[in-house]
Amino acid sequence: MVVAVPHAQVVNCDIAPILQQFEFMIETRELAERWEGQLMLTFDGWHDDPREVAEISAIRTYFALLTDAWPYWLHFSEKVGDTLPLVLRLLCRGHVEQVAEGLVDWCFDDLDEIRHQLLRLFAGMNVLHDRLELPESMNRRISEEVGQLIESMLQ
Repeated sequence: MVVAVPHAQVVNCDIAPILQQFEFMIETRELAERWEGQLMLTFDGWHDDPREVAEISAIRTYFALLTDAWPYWLHFSEKVGDTLPLVLRLLCRGHVEQVAEGLVDWCFDDLDEIRHQLLRLFAGMNVLHDRLELPESMNRRISEEVGQLIESMLQ
């Protein structure tokens, strides 16, 4: 499921429409299992902005509010593409750095901040798993996938 957050909602810090889209996924165990690892997030209306998404303060503010209300990114984010790295770039301070001619990468400013945010996101996932009585094996698998993704992202 690709969720495109409209520009106006970001600028107005209106998280209600997106929360409404997400809420159904946490209603039942079956829905949470069905949508595990299926969520991709984009931000519409910023295509003319030369900055990376994580450099745009309005998006960072919006996403922090959204995460406070819905801390289940580790469970629902797809783990193959850029969604989970984007989540961390939006939650943690960093900067764009040129790594080669015409190629840039995001460099995190503080590894402790990444650790803190991951603990917060794991706590959100654990609350969800406990509430819906999701299998421990699912929790372990997701945790391993996230660990591998973070390890490759920070290399």
